[in-house]
Amino acid sequence: MKYLPLILSIISVNAFAISLNDCTLSESQEEDSIAEHLWGGPLDNSELFERRAYVFSYNKEHLVPRWAAWHATKPYRDTPKRKSRWSTFRRDPELTTVSTKDYVGWFHSDDNFARGHIVPYFISGGDRDHDGLDAEIEETLAVEDIDDACTVLEINSMANIAPQYHSRFNGQPGLWWLLESDVRNLIDNGRDLQLLAGTVFIDDVEVEKIGNREKSKSKWKIGVPHGFFKVVVDPDRNEAVAFLFDHSGDVEGGCSIDDPANKWPSECIVSIDVVEAATGLSFFSEIEEGKKLLRESSTKGTWLEWLGIE
Repeated sequence: MKYLPLILSIISVNAFAISLNDCTLSESQEEDSIAEHLWGGPLDNSELFERRAYVFSYNKEHLVPRWAAWHATKPYRDTPKRKSRWSTFRRDPELTTVSTKDYVGWFHSDDNFARGHIVPYFISGGDRDHDGLDAEIEETLAVEDIDDACTVLEINSMANIAPQYHSRFNGQPGLWWLLESDVRNLIDNGRDLQLLAGTVFIDDVEVEKIGNREKSKSKWKIGVPHGFFKVVVDPDRNEAVAFLFDHSGDVEGGCSIDDPANKWPSECIVSIDVVEAATGLSFFSEIEEGKKLLRESSTKGTWLEWLGIE
């Protein structure tokens, strides 16, 4: 009977941490999230949503993230295997409009849309609350720590998802997939990075809509972004590299995901100014010292030097 309290505790934890409704942040946790993830200041004056692994702004017109900001470091790479509850997409309790059913069937359609993470799953791990536990018990994939489990669930929230062409962009060997692979390698080699990424919608250009395929097309509300951007910052070097992808529209300055000349993410590097022009956002608003050098570092040469490619 001496093991009964432990067994009951494990059962309680596993029963508790299965819903995003159980993952509410305290005011101090929200402040900690902003301090860790929102490097350089907010990108606009839109409403900010705080999560354990990131902060973000949401496009309530097109029902996708407007932009997100997050810190990526090697301990965060210790993620649960993407099985069972750790691979499930959940409706966000604050932004309840989109459910995973709205994406069912689109992957195997002619459009081949994936549920594209803006903040990637591969940085959802680690002992974020420094209590010696992480999200899962490795042998069973049961929940070990509620707070760290919530970190994973929040990254798999539908509020962190936008439709992305899979074979052409989101999946191997698409440009988004290749860029995420480069970022993974940088983190695994010891870099502490700050990242900002999001969607691009062009004014006065028609937006394709998707939604629950069991409902009429008139009820589809999720906008397919014309483009995506990502800015990778190495604060220790005071350097940042920006990428702009033309996903399904005519994004000025963006690199086409279908152009065979764009084989590598390095072909899609642009200046911070170009991303700002495409998105209407403003980067590094709270940076004063070294801001000019930070903005001027977004070059192919900088990126290749980071990757150790001569």
